[in-house]
This record gives sequence, C-alpha cells and structure tokens, in this order.
Amino acid sequence: MELSVVMTQGVKEIGCQNWDLAIALIFQLYRQREEFIVFKNMGNNTVVTDGNDNHLVTVDNKHLFSEDVWAIYGDDGKMKNYTILLPREY
Repeated sequence: MELSVVMTQGVKEIGCQNWDLAIALIFQLYRQREEFIVFKNMGNNTVVTDGNDNHLVTVDNKHLFSEDVWAIYGDDGKMKNYTILLPREY
C-alpha cells in the first residue's frame, strides 16, 4: 500500500512556503508512527507537535504555513493517507 497526501481547499488557499519540506516531515513522522501532526508558528520557527502537544521537530527560521495546520493519518484498508487541513475545517 502506498501513502498519499491530500489537502483541503483551505490549505490550498493559504499555501505553504516549502511543500517539499512539509511533505518530507510528514513522511518522516509517518515512519515514526505519528498519526496526528500539528504545524504551528512559534516566533520565527515552525514547531511540529503531535495531537497531545508533544514536541516532534522544529523548523528554524521559517514559517511553513501562515496559520496552524493539521495532518491526520487515515487507513481505509485500501489506501493509507494523510489529510492536511486547517483546524476550522475539521
């Protein structure tokens, strides 16, 4: 089974400063079995946490997104995916 990444319209509209980096982080955290990922801006950095607000990684001196973004893992038995969405779209 492959892992795909899909995004909501809200995330498409706000965009990302570095999609390659954001996707690489999602795949890295997938390998670590993280099912809920939060990207949030703190100071000049992007801090990535899990669903319980535990720190996973910091991207120094860069805001990947202009607001908080979630990446939620799903597996329907046919496809594994992360849906990237804004919290208000949940």
